[in-house]
Amino acid sequence: MSDRQTAPYGRWASDISPEFLVQSNIPFVDVFVDPLRSDLLPPIYHIERRAADNGRYVIVNTTTDVDVIPSPFSARTGVQEYGGAAAIAYGGAIYFSNSADNRVYKTREGGTPEPVSPDNPSYRYANFAVHPLQQHLLVSILEDHTVDTPQTVATTLCVINITRKAVFPLVSGADFYSSPVFNPSGTKIAWQEWYHPDMPWEGSLIYVADVITQPDTILLSNKKKVAGQVLEISVSYPSFANDTTLVFTSDESGYQNPFVYDTVTDIARPVLPSPIGRDFGSPAWTLGDYPYAIIGDGNTAAFVAFADGRTVLYTVNLTQVSQPDLRIFPFTVAGHLRLLHSSLHLSSLVFTAGSSDSPGGIIRCDFNSQIVGRPDPQYTVLKASGSFTGYEGYIPHPEPITLPRDGKPLHAIYYAPENPKYSGPTDPNEKPPCIVNVHGGPTAMEPLVQNIFHKSLDVNYGGSSGYGREYIGRLASNWGIVDVSDCYDAPRLLASEANPRIDGKRVAIRGGSSGGYTVLASLCLESAPNTKYFKAATSLYGISDLFSLARDTHKFELKYMIKLLGGSVDDNPRVYKERSPIYYAKNITVPLLVLQGAEDRVVPPEQAEKIVSEIQQSGGQDRVKYRKFPGEGHGWRLEATIKEAVQLECEWYETRLL
Repeated sequence: MSDRQTAPYGRWASDISPEFLVQSNIPFVDVFVDPLRSDLLPPIYHIERRAADNGRYVIVNTTTDVDVIPSPFSARTGVQEYGGAAAIAYGGAIYFSNSADNRVYKTREGGTPEPVSPDNPSYRYANFAVHPLQQHLLVSILEDHTVDTPQTVATTLCVINITRKAVFPLVSGADFYSSPVFNPSGTKIAWQEWYHPDMPWEGSLIYVADVITQPDTILLSNKKKVAGQVLEISVSYPSFANDTTLVFTSDESGYQNPFVYDTVTDIARPVLPSPIGRDFGSPAWTLGDYPYAIIGDGNTAAFVAFADGRTVLYTVNLTQVSQPDLRIFPFTVAGHLRLLHSSLHLSSLVFTAGSSDSPGGIIRCDFNSQIVGRPDPQYTVLKASGSFTGYEGYIPHPEPITLPRDGKPLHAIYYAPENPKYSGPTDPNEKPPCIVNVHGGPTAMEPLVQNIFHKSLDVNYGGSSGYGREYIGRLASNWGIVDVSDCYDAPRLLASEANPRIDGKRVAIRGGSSGGYTVLASLCLESAPNTKYFKAATSLYGISDLFSLARDTHKFELKYMIKLLGGSVDDNPRVYKERSPIYYAKNITVPLLVLQGAEDRVVPPEQAEKIVSEIQQSGGQDRVKYRKFPGEGHGWRLEATIKEAVQLECEWYETRLL
């Protein structure tokens, strides 16, 4: 006989508290390995964000679980605001960008970090590459904020001479740079660059050049374009497999697929005999998130790709055109793939990963074809991102759904309610309420991951990544139209099925950043299908005024809207006004919770405060609530903020939706 209780959906008491969510979750933001260490068990390092330690980004030896940098050092970079690639290990040394003063530091395990870059807080560094022979020379992205406006920030590749603590120019002229990499002998270097109005996944270029080392710096000659095209073709993630073979990805087929370039013949070719309709890599919102690692003797690469809302693993032959091998892969999302240089395992890699049914973490993957009966890789969790032992029954399982509509697919992920203490309501006709979650970006996606937060339906609306360039292109000129329609259609379609999964009369919507924009647009734009459909809403650091965003957002996304809205502010002011929620705030009658970081430079607090004020002035004081969190930027890092934000959303839906 079951001990489960019956209660209406949404009224099921849960043992998962906001405190538990913080304490049981360790966000891993990177993992890296020293390429010169090939010990039996070479050291592996990762960066973890600790909410309880003022959101500090800590470098940790993954094997020993010992901190490498002491407090108050924090290995986080502000390059492109979203950061990434803040640290590397090379020759026993660890180099990292420190968030407090923006300087680059060198340290060793057990040592004290010492600065190796000039004392200039206007300089931001990321994406380091150490010259293989002249190891006192580091190539890095340099983002110069001396004149600190989005229009005047200067991005270059530079050389950091760690002996002199001096910086020398290397490459300039493009608006953005990423992924500098040397070949093993240090005779060549490759990098990615792109120009406004492109984002790196829209149009970018990869170059290679000969390296000339001097005592103090590096000079380049014989610069050649490898691949890519401004506005049309995105190429990403360059890495040398050997002295003359460069690996990268290109979406010239419509999907990001692997390519190689021969520096002797200057010929680039696809690795696969024909394109695969899957993206081998995700949009580079952060730096250094490589979707592959070159393993073994350099003839093979292990790639993750997106399929049906999750990642899959392929191994590909880099030396000849051939079909890839699909491998067993128990993780639904993975990134930061790095070769593990081990004398014990010739074909091993480490990466960050997540799963839909268990915590993810830092994972080691070992390929060993010599083990009889073990043709597929073996996986070891080196450090888990959390533990939900005893709470498994509360975690819903994701169900990827493709909703047909007008002949075009709409991708979503549904999470049915789970609770080991309850079996459902007494009324068999009652369906659960639904919280639609709108991802940010907008060129991003929600994968199948463990869901312990406020959502029951992730909508990967037209414009989302992971489904090819054509699907991304649905949002071109249509931001505020397609995303809004898709986030309205998805719950309606689920509620109108022959066996409805949700109660279409109890639907809320939430989203952060551009997802927050979609939330606000859904509630008020004249073009929105039904501004009163949702019964409650939450905007987390969402956009309300496209005019001011085009002027005030950071350099990385400064021209992003030109494609999303079909032109610049000067070209198309009517569209900017028609798609700006601030001008239609009087239409917002749905209860709205607005959460904002006080130090957000991507979506400044003014965006939230203006629309809250407009709602209040139009008589909506009782239907809007605003909370600004001090010390927070674009997203939550601090323990107190995370707890309060979760609690605020819980209370908002309990009182407004149920």
